[in-house]
Amino acid sequence: MKTKETTQNVVMDERDRRILSALQRDGRISYRSLAALVNLSPNATAERVFRLQEAGVIRGFSVLVTPEALGHKLQAYVDVKLHAGTSMQAFEKVLQKMDSVRDATVLTGAWDARLRVNCTDPAHLGRIIEELRTVQCVRETSSTVICAELKTSR
Repeated sequence: MKTKETTQNVVMDERDRRILSALQRDGRISYRSLAALVNLSPNATAERVFRLQEAGVIRGFSVLVTPEALGHKLQAYVDVKLHAGTSMQAFEKVLQKMDSVRDATVLTGAWDARLRVNCTDPAHLGRIIEELRTVQCVRETSSTVICAELKTSR
């Protein structure tokens, strides 16, 4: 069984960077079109993409769905403080059961974690916050409603 390299061990050249840039713009681009952009054959391009996947540089491909299309008309950030002695792994297990949590990030500073949540309406946000507050490891929450996205990355 082959072990995965860490991204620290990967040597990338300018073509690899151009491949990554093109895939970030359009993850569905064909190898033929991608090859034309980086001046390689489709097979050589596919091999580079596979190598970048194996090395963990490319973590995966996904579909970006507009939250509104799924009925999530409201999105918010919820900052969370955990009780002293709570491990982030324990909190992560709680989050895995919460479908409304879109992203979760560990922070430095006053808050331990920031969640991005999808909600159908303000009442739904209230229920998510209440659910978080009933979890034993959560000490405090603070929420901020997202009004608009100005720039997003893939």
